[in-house]
Amino acid sequence: MNFKTKKAPIVNNSQRSFKKSITLHFSLIAISIAAVVLKAVSDISNPVDVAFKAFVMLVVGALVSVIIEVFYAISENKVSKFEEYKGYVEPINTGLLIALLLPATTPIYVLVLAVIVGVYIGKIVFGGYGYYIFNPALVGVLFSQISFATVLTVSGTPLQLLKQTIEGQTIIFNLKDLFVGNYEAIAIGSTSVIILGIIFIYLLVTKVIDFRISGTFLITVFILTLGIGYVNFYVAGDLSGIYNYVLVNMITGLTMFGAVFLISESVSSPTSRETKIVYAVAVAVLTVAVRVLGKEVEGVVFAVLFGNMITPFLNRTVKRSDKKTLIKTLVLSFVFVIFMAFALGFIVQNNASDAYAVVGGLFLWNI
Repeated sequence: MNFKTKKAPIVNNSQRSFKKSITLHFSLIAISIAAVVLKAVSDISNPVDVAFKAFVMLVVGALVSVIIEVFYAISENKVSKFEEYKGYVEPINTGLLIALLLPATTPIYVLVLAVIVGVYIGKIVFGGYGYYIFNPALVGVLFSQISFATVLTVSGTPLQLLKQTIEGQTIIFNLKDLFVGNYEAIAIGSTSVIILGIIFIYLLVTKVIDFRISGTFLITVFILTLGIGYVNFYVAGDLSGIYNYVLVNMITGLTMFGAVFLISESVSSPTSRETKIVYAVAVAVLTVAVRVLGKEVEGVVFAVLFGNMITPFLNRTVKRSDKKTLIKTLVLSFVFVIFMAFALGFIVQNNASDAYAVVGGLFLWNI
């Protein structure tokens, strides 16, 4: 029996792949510095101490990732790739991502274990960069969240407070603080949406991320939270409840961070324009569903990994990409998102009958 091997698509053009990696690399360093500085000047408890812990985590995460990759390269007699700085770019990126996706209070041993699992099991086992199925950083983070849930718990985050408003409590959000990242964050990377927005635009312009994925994800989250907010907070003449619900979901948590650094990861995301839209919609719907229905307040990590899992299937579903297929995908996706927005809103109210009414209405409208 003869076996044929070939490079994964993402590594066929190594020069273009490296340009994307180095651009992402400097963007991750920029957001890491910004997150540490903003924590140091924030109004949270012991800001300087928290900022120092975040800095140490970022350094340790990057360092451990590099060490694992170097030892693996030595075992495979491929250590020559570390003779230039570009050999360190991907390992540092993975280590920084894992640290950014964990809270600043994370014990160092948990971070180290998360990096080991993410780099070795999530990436090296599959053959390294360009070959893995799941985003390695998210594999490590999910491992830590499942194994060390108690020590990773952060209280008083905006998304936690938002859940309490649905339960009837009155919470007043300081929108200025939310925009600049001055709040208890679920992760180090959950920082100023202004800075994340600037990096988002930069990565779009440099074509490191794809608007059909990241943009669709953000638009879908917006529509979903708008529908849920309308069902739960609409008061004639007062739209502040809806406005706050949408805004907190969009600018806090990992919504923007996920759109910038996670969902458009080139190796584990779909290839055609139609599948990219379906993938982004699926990730957005699962993200919001976890937030409103699950015990966890953040669903981005679970949602993106689910999207990675269905990516091979999605890539096989579109044999030919044309205008007709694209329009059909857009229309069906829009109808599905509107349905899910109102259905989730009514389910949150424990009003299943209204949810069923929405389902019936949409099906009748389609017929």
